[in-house]
Amino acid sequence: MANFAVFVAVAGLAVWGFIEAVQAEPAVVGSVGVAVIGVLGVVWQQGRSERDRLREANRDRMTPIYYELLGTIFKKIAGGEDGSEPDPETEAFFRDLKARQLMLGASSEMVAAFNTWQRTTTELHEQGDDAGAVLAWEVLLRAIRKDLGHQDSDLRPGELLRLFITDYDEHFSAAG
Repeated sequence: MANFAVFVAVAGLAVWGFIEAVQAEPAVVGSVGVAVIGVLGVVWQQGRSERDRLREANRDRMTPIYYELLGTIFKKIAGGEDGSEPDPETEAFFRDLKARQLMLGASSEMVAAFNTWQRTTTELHEQGDDAGAVLAWEVLLRAIRKDLGHQDSDLRPGELLRLFITDYDEHFSAAG
């Protein structure tokens, strides 16, 4: 609230100063005003370009990591692993994923989504609710897509799962 009050005070002072300057020297203030607006436009555009560049660099860095994550999960599902005996290669992959890749490159939303997914799927698997674990996976898929810059607000629940579960509606009709 204090920052807003300071902003309003500075903005008011700037407007008052501008009005006084226009009354004193209209030609000079007009030229300086155009120059200031031009400089502000360039600064704004450079900041926007830098944000876009950083977002693209993050996407380039994280895409192969997420690709490998999804491949590992698909392989585990296709192999029919029940989780009772962890595969050392898969354990090493997840250890590296959490210790380096997600910590250094993923957004905070993605880190939270991954941790929630891991905790939820473990709990649901222990309860024998594999369907619930699959539904929890879509939350992780959406977080991955968001981290890569996709806007999925118009994507209905279940659409990502339907990409690889051909009979999704038969198993999850009430969920999505």
